[in-house]
Amino acid sequence: MQIQREKVESMSSSVDESELRKVFQMFDKNGDGQIIKKELGESLKNLGIYIPDDELDATMGKIDTNGDGCVDVQEFGLLYRSIIGEGADGVRKGDYEEGMREAFDVFDQNGDGYITVEELRSVLASLGLKQGRTVEECRQMLSKVDADGDGRVDFKEFKQMMRGGGFSAIGADHEGDR
Repeated sequence: MQIQREKVESMSSSVDESELRKVFQMFDKNGDGQIIKKELGESLKNLGIYIPDDELDATMGKIDTNGDGCVDVQEFGLLYRSIIGEGADGVRKGDYEEGMREAFDVFDQNGDGYITVEELRSVLASLGLKQGRTVEECRQMLSKVDADGDGRVDFKEFKQMMRGGGFSAIGADHEGDR
């Protein structure tokens, strides 16, 4: 198990640790530093992702590399990287593309192929994030990745944003204004 643990820890280094911890804390409902199956399932449901119990067990089994029945922040880093596309070992291009599409679909609530200001605000609010609480904040966030200037984000723009660090990257200006 030590080899697995070292692999997990070395892979965590390429992800922005503060962003990883923020996302981890959203899933770690009781703040004990570990995500149990129930917390994972509830967090995914809040994102509009419904996973049957048997698939949730399989997902936990894949993420829980040390076999303790819980997911710590380092183990969570594997899942997170696969979502943002940093190519964790074993993640094929098709899996990456599928994962990105699933993430995009969470935000594209009406399924029209675009993320609007209101859709972004709705999802960020459901996650309990401080960032993006107002329509204006969401408009500013979208404008940073809206390459074609149409006021919404398509799948290509979404993938580019996620490769650039996700929401922490597009919300960085707010932190610098303090």
